[in-house]
Amino acid sequence: MTTDFEILEHTADAKFRAQGESLEEAFKASVKAFSEIVGGDAGMYTHEIKIESENLDALLFDFLDELIFLQDTRGVVVSYAPEMKVEELGEGWRLQAEIKVDNITSETGFTDVKAPTYSEMDVGFEDGEWYAQAVLDI
Repeated sequence: MTTDFEILEHTADAKFRAQGESLEEAFKASVKAFSEIVGGDAGMYTHEIKIESENLDALLFDFLDELIFLQDTRGVVVSYAPEMKVEELGEGWRLQAEIKVDNITSETGFTDVKAPTYSEMDVGFEDGEWYAQAVLDI
């Protein structure tokens, strides 16, 4: 099972590209990349996320937006996603995930993310792997 990501150079914002053998693994790697950007840690608490979107790019956008909303409303920092299910619906996609988070403390090197952007947002299958790429406004 390959789950990998890299933080890419971007002039003003944070950009990442995550890969995985499955769509779920690519989205899990996206959470790891997000965590790297925001300063996530071990993940002591679990939150459930369920979203539906019209296409895969919108699903990634909505998922990242939900991670930001979770951090903003709960005072937590995202760490990783131990469970992830992505399924195609008749007219769209559904994502269900367990997200591990930690409380934001004075020791947390937390970076506040304002929003995902559709700039360079891309989800697809290439060279035998799924990938998810996004730019985050920080």
